[in-house]
Amino acid sequence: MHSVSLFYIIVTFFVALVPNVWAAPHHAFSDLSIRATDREIDAYLNTHNVIRAVHNATSLDWSNSLARRARFWASLCRLEHSGGVLSSEPYGENIAAASGDFPIDSAVATFISDEDQYDPAKPSYLRFTQVVWKSTTELGCASNQCMGLFKDQPLTPVTIYVCLYNPPGNVIGKAPENVQN
Repeated sequence: MHSVSLFYIIVTFFVALVPNVWAAPHHAFSDLSIRATDREIDAYLNTHNVIRAVHNATSLDWSNSLARRARFWASLCRLEHSGGVLSSEPYGENIAAASGDFPIDSAVATFISDEDQYDPAKPSYLRFTQVVWKSTTELGCASNQCMGLFKDQPLTPVTIYVCLYNPPGNVIGKAPENVQN
């Protein structure tokens, strides 16, 4: 009897030490039929377009097709770029995530937070440059609530935003005509 109890204690101890291989970020909203509300669409467009106007870029139009792809990527709760797997056509992409209160305008502010790193004399391709890229005409975005997205906060709900852009920006050699200060 004693050896059986000791066996269970040892097994329990080792099971507790082994990481849960099935543990992946949990997505709270996996229904891909849920689309952005008109209010959310306006927030995505207005926030982007105010920034674009400062940089002499025309206003973006909403793309339901891009939004569906963004919604799919957001539903996976992966804080990484899709690597082009969402479409056979190229697209631009920005992703941001945070815990706590993280509305759309804060996500877009995150996208442009690297603006001060842009040097027209030596163009680099950043999240900011995608937002203000002049030849981009369409935008589609989505968000999702995820658990476990931040490894150091596995029980904290995190909002992830994915925005896709068409045509894509950040084309090497095209920054001078597409990014204006």
